[in-house]
Amino acid sequence: MTSYHVRRINGVRIAYAAAGDGFPVLLLHGWPQTAYAWRKVIPLLAQRFRVYAPDLRGFGASSKPDTGYDKKTVATDLAGLMDALGHRRFAVVGHDMGGQVAYPLAAMHPDRVEAMAFIESGLPGFGQERAMDVGSGGSWHFGFNMAGDISEALVRDREALFIGYMMRRDKVGIMGADRVTEADIEVYAAAMRQPGAARAMFSYYRTLFADAVDNRAFGSRKLTMPVLAVSADHGYVGGAERTMAQVADKVEEARIADCGHYVPEEQPEVLANLLSDFLARAGVETAI
Repeated sequence: MTSYHVRRINGVRIAYAAAGDGFPVLLLHGWPQTAYAWRKVIPLLAQRFRVYAPDLRGFGASSKPDTGYDKKTVATDLAGLMDALGHRRFAVVGHDMGGQVAYPLAAMHPDRVEAMAFIESGLPGFGQERAMDVGSGGSWHFGFNMAGDISEALVRDREALFIGYMMRRDKVGIMGADRVTEADIEVYAAAMRQPGAARAMFSYYRTLFADAVDNRAFGSRKLTMPVLAVSADHGYVGGAERTMAQVADKVEEARIADCGHYVPEEQPEVLANLLSDFLARAGVETAI
């Protein structure tokens, strides 16, 4: 059974879901989602692992401070959360923006992160700049989300329209209309309507250039723990694999069929099986 909790970490409130028993696995959601994105995966992984799915700072029921949205700071929140929960070692799984947080978490704490999965994500400093360049076929939303106050003003009272469009767009959108329902979209829209939430969520994009500097510094030493790079056949095909090949020594690759960008919601059973098998090969269940 999934339970919900709050801890105060690094001066901010971090809300998280928890379920299961076994080796701890930290699930990091993407943008514009919350821990709700893992609702279908949590009970599957919880059959074998102790699973935690936090709302990252700025999202959902977690605090929305004015600063601290560079991914190194967000990763520090999560290391503190795992400390508070009594877990010295753990595995981390990051989807989309969550992957951009998982990487510095693993890079800063290689003695703690036993294994990492990087799902439908990229890294500033290691090729994501191409996805940010509209002139080269990249997505417009990077510039829009970085624009400042005008972003919040244009989205205000249109949160469901904006999030629904992002998740259902033709390029890298969901493949099946029933996989993310209107009710699901409303969960994310309601989270974005909270005071300070839109500003906080857009700040994840406004810190990407600072993240690039941090990532290049982290990348001077490759990750040595096992890494699983996952992409979807209708998502950023091959993007996760190309990114992890630059920053990690031991990379496995996986491609999920009949799936767009939002893998945890579109193919939860396939993803859960993939993660369980990967973590077993990584030997996390025997880690001290």
